Amino acid sequence: MSKTLEQKNTRYLLLWLPVVLLLGSVLFFVMLNMHANHTQEKLLELKQLNVFNAFTAQPASMATHIRGEYSLDEGTVLPKELLDKSRDTSMTYTDKGGKINFRELTRQYVLNGKTYQLTTYVSSNEFSHLTIKVFATEALVFVFLLLAIVVINRKSSRLLWRPFYSTLKKAGEYDVVRNQSIQLEQQTGIAEFNQLNSELTYLVEKVNKAYSNQKNFVENASHEIQTPLAIIRSKLDLLINESGLTEKSAALLGEITEASERLSQMNKSLLLLAKIDNNQFPEKHKINVSELLENILNNYQEHYEAFPSLTRSILPGVYIMANPALAEILIGNLVKNAVVHNLPGGYIKVHLDQTLLSIENTGKEIAERPEQLFERFRKGNADSKTTGLGLALVKQVTQLYEMGLLYEYENGIHRVTVAFNLR
Repeated sequence: MSKTLEQKNTRYLLLWLPVVLLLGSVLFFVMLNMHANHTQEKLLELKQLNVFNAFTAQPASMATHIRGEYSLDEGTVLPKELLDKSRDTSMTYTDKGGKINFRELTRQYVLNGKTYQLTTYVSSNEFSHLTIKVFATEALVFVFLLLAIVVINRKSSRLLWRPFYSTLKKAGEYDVVRNQSIQLEQQTGIAEFNQLNSELTYLVEKVNKAYSNQKNFVENASHEIQTPLAIIRSKLDLLINESGLTEKSAALLGEITEASERLSQMNKSLLLLAKIDNNQFPEKHKINVSELLENILNNYQEHYEAFPSLTRSILPGVYIMANPALAEILIGNLVKNAVVHNLPGGYIKVHLDQTLLSIENTGKEIAERPEQLFERFRKGNADSKTTGLGLALVKQVTQLYEMGLLYEYENGIHRVTVAFNLR
């Protein structure tokens, strides 16, 4: 499942920052131990120098043994391999309730022809306690830094990406069919977003211009076609009424007449689509869908002799806000589609309630995917003599009024559902 940029960024921070901080903590602990050991060594050496200097100054009066501080022995007590190397040891203190760990260093000196071995001690417990406390403090600081980085990153991300989300929202609301402009901030404070908004504005202007030119061409072409179509129909009427017309010629003229009628219907549909695209049906009224649907069904039953078996479930008093002409086109095309593409002995089921209109009918298997049938000039069967614009008109009207539209086909049953926009 896709996540937002902020979520993914936070996820990467939570994934990698703890690893970096953990490695940093380990490195800090190692360095701290190294410095602690180095400090112990320096303290042992300094204590060696101070004690022996004091002994040299007053050899007779100075104590040779102070527990936990130093021990000065005459002669060779320890072998040479243990000299000049610090090592760990421990001493038992009854008043402290146990053993205390020390670090010791033994060096050999010669004074007045006599050999002495001086051992100095530094407590290891204090250094261990100090190391643990410093490391615990460092761990708390790292946890605080982790939380602070995540919180600051989320806050800053929302602030930095606010222009982008504003642009994204406006781009999502843009509809080329309505030929609307898009108002984007040209100065967001971020160079990349300024460039994005500038390019997007320019792109939308080009799209609007291209789409407007296309609509104008369709509308103008449709208007210009009306005149030659009217001439063709009038000439066909004259030819059909000519005396001495053979059966073959009559059949040919019938086919030409049928083709011209289809062309005329296609021209009217294209012109209507262009008008819808141009939003030339702005006025809205409260339409009684129940009465309109009943009237259309009754008219089609009277017009078609072989009207399929009809089952209707129409809730009275269903209203929508729409242009009357477009509402009639919407419902009329749906009913006509169910009648024209039905099978002999088939049926039609019509259901209407406050939220949706559903028309179900039997019919041939479709060669296209159901959602493709709403595209212009798409037909469920190649041999169909329809214009392929009926459902395209339905789609345009539902888009104009933000209605839901669904076409389903299963086992020879076609179902078109329109969900009304009740806002």
